[in-house]
Amino acid sequence: MGLLHAGIVNSFPDARITSVCERDLFLSTAAKAFLPKPIVVYRNPEKMISEQDPDAVFVTTPIDTHVPIISGLFHQEPDLSVFVEKPLAASYKEAVEACQAAKGSAGVNMVGFQRRYSPTFRRAKELLNENAVGDIVFFKASMLSSDVLREGSGWRSKKKSGGVLLDSGPHLLDTLIWFFGEPGSVKATKKQVYSRGVDDYVHAVFSYASGLQGHIDVCWSLGSYRLPEVSVEIYGKTGTLSVCDDFVRVTSNKQTGVGAGKVMYKQSFNVSTPFLLTDPEYALEDAAFLESVRSRRAPDASFIQAAKVNALIDRILGNAT
Repeated sequence: MGLLHAGIVNSFPDARITSVCERDLFLSTAAKAFLPKPIVVYRNPEKMISEQDPDAVFVTTPIDTHVPIISGLFHQEPDLSVFVEKPLAASYKEAVEACQAAKGSAGVNMVGFQRRYSPTFRRAKELLNENAVGDIVFFKASMLSSDVLREGSGWRSKKKSGGVLLDSGPHLLDTLIWFFGEPGSVKATKKQVYSRGVDDYVHAVFSYASGLQGHIDVCWSLGSYRLPEVSVEIYGKTGTLSVCDDFVRVTSNKQTGVGAGKVMYKQSFNVSTPFLLTDPEYALEDAAFLESVRSRRAPDASFIQAAKVNALIDRILGNAT
């Protein structure tokens, strides 16, 4: 993810990656090989900040290292702008620490919830604001992938990864908070499929003060999902709204027959980026962060907003059986 963000940032005409802090020899060698010269590779973040005096820093390290790094950065340079890959922290308590570290900073802070910049999910949010399917009755949502398909397969199976909900779930949970707000009550179950130290599957039921209810399934042990997929189906009194990475579809209760309803595919949206390394939402996300740095205007996915995701994760796991 660090190399991805570095490549995207370097594609913008008014931004440049000057340095990378990486202790892994393979990744630091890759950074020197693939990123434009000149670039300086450090092993110590304090030395990098002191010598380079950057306007902003991207933190793309393992989850359990986010808050110590964030705290150290703000301690050294209080007005630094910081982007952190999701989730903000390993727990809500740590997320609060990150928010406190950033409090009072003249810089901006942001967490990488790129589906806020996905054309399909942004359109779904607009349709909800337009009451496209009437009063919402319930929803079902999922984040599914094939990351863990055998016992002990990779770093995700190790306890410090936090399991499927902390690693894969934040994108889905942030989307639901963005769509509906925070639930009033949570009930959940969890299961180990291949892993011994962490959960591979989590199911949770949400209830809201408005009367809305919904449920989620998060699993990284499904071989049929070659790529990770977030999907949300929303059932209203007048129709259904479905959204995933590939399309957004609205179906009216009055429509019947095969193909009924309006489908808007990702390719049909007019989305332009200066250089396409991967899905456009990553470039749009980085562009939004850099614009926030320039304007000193807080982005939507700030540390405070991201802390709500950590709070919800803790609630789900605290209530899971």
